[in-house]
Amino acid sequence: MNLKKTIILFIIISLSSLLTSYILIQNIKNKIVVKDNTYYLLNKNTSKKNILSQLKTNNINISRLNWLFASFIHKNSFVPKAGEYIIPKDSTILDIQRIFHEGKTLTRKFTLIDGSTAVELKNELLNNPYLSGKVKDLKEGIYKPDTYFFKFGYPRNKLLAQMQKAQEKFLDEIWENRPTDFVLKNKNELLILASIIQKESNNINDSKLVASVFINRLNNQMKLQSDVTLAYGFRINGKKITKKMLKSNNLYNTYKHYGLPPTPISYPGKNALISLKNPKKTNYFYFVSDGNGRHRFSKTYSLHKRNIELWKKIIRKK
Repeated sequence: MNLKKTIILFIIISLSSLLTSYILIQNIKNKIVVKDNTYYLLNKNTSKKNILSQLKTNNINISRLNWLFASFIHKNSFVPKAGEYIIPKDSTILDIQRIFHEGKTLTRKFTLIDGSTAVELKNELLNNPYLSGKVKDLKEGIYKPDTYFFKFGYPRNKLLAQMQKAQEKFLDEIWENRPTDFVLKNKNELLILASIIQKESNNINDSKLVASVFINRLNNQMKLQSDVTLAYGFRINGKKITKKMLKSNNLYNTYKHYGLPPTPISYPGKNALISLKNPKKTNYFYFVSDGNGRHRFSKTYSLHKRNIELWKKIIRKK
């Protein structure tokens, strides 16, 4: 009789435990614990206790028992991966653990703008809190302006390597399609001239004409006489160039020195590089701003001077 009662009691307890476990499992599977889309940064080696504490500060309340039970449901394969997460509204505990386990982290983006300089790029990289690692002094021109995607903590040096590889690939494409009589001797000169064109114009049509002017000048052993190279050499805005600067021996003073400056002066974008892929043939040797974002081009210096006067009139009106 006692054995029978014991067996019955054991069965009742077992069924009760199974029912409790079933209810707990259903509760974990179905109970919504996230009221709104929630940002959460999970750092490396964060303990379960700290994960729960941090989730709680984000109004996601989960008991340690439920968290451990949910982990058991995953058959102990649950391994949270570090990174940035957006935990979706109406998520359950299992949903959260699945997101952490699969590493469904946020993807960030970094954009290098056409015409940026090495100083500007370095500052942008260092000021981006989602990247990691140090940045040494950067070279001009060698990184491709574009938008790059990365995950939280991605090393800055790896991003730079990716940007450099993209620029090298694009340069190779342009260089392979160069004219047989191209005045530029190598890819470095191509990069330098493209960087100047980039600073002179963002418009693809104007860029092609600007390229033709500089190529015509190089072919005729004329000085480039570019304000943007001089401004780069003195690290100033082009509007602040003085007569004294025009006569200086600064290596970037293309009013003084023949040929190209010693290095690129910016990171040239697609339009600037494409303008040198199949250079437009013109008889232009001069250009000046039209005051409205484009340029006026001319063959002779006398016409160039008239275009300068037109530009001055527009500036005065503005």
